[in-house]
Amino acid sequence: MDLTQWFSTHLDTSAEGFLWAVDQVSPERRLLTPPTGLGEWNVARHVFHMLYYEQLIALPSMKIWLGEPFTLTEEEYDEDAAWGNGKEIEPMLAGFRAVRAEQLVLLPNFNEQLWEETRSAVWGDVTLKWVVTKTFQHTNEHTHDVLRLALFWDMYLLSAQNED
Repeated sequence: MDLTQWFSTHLDTSAEGFLWAVDQVSPERRLLTPPTGLGEWNVARHVFHMLYYEQLIALPSMKIWLGEPFTLTEEEYDEDAAWGNGKEIEPMLAGFRAVRAEQLVLLPNFNEQLWEETRSAVWGDVTLKWVVTKTFQHTNEHTHDVLRLALFWDMYLLSAQNED
């Protein structure tokens, strides 16, 4: 299997899937706290998390295999503080698109040997294949969470009303 091609296709497609999922939630609900049972994060918080994680963890982790040091410390990674009181969604979506595009540009730099080479990353000693697979998994996880908001918001509201 050509991992470069596979990940090029699937990282691009999964990013598009995440963006599409966000678009399925009505704009007036994207900043609202979801109904009980659909998680604590609103759509904007999911978008922020994806951008923050991809900028500070996923992309720099891929660069380890290109000889760049990973310099972010646990103390510096404070997503909750960076989130603050919320953000505008459109600039965050543009940022997410941009950082994913950077990841896609890196992929042709990796050969078969690098994909299987173990290096120290934030998750411990892992392969590049593991790191990029984690990015794919993480995107799908948040696509799932956002689509749950899009699909089931009204059902959860109705269920809560019926309990009262």
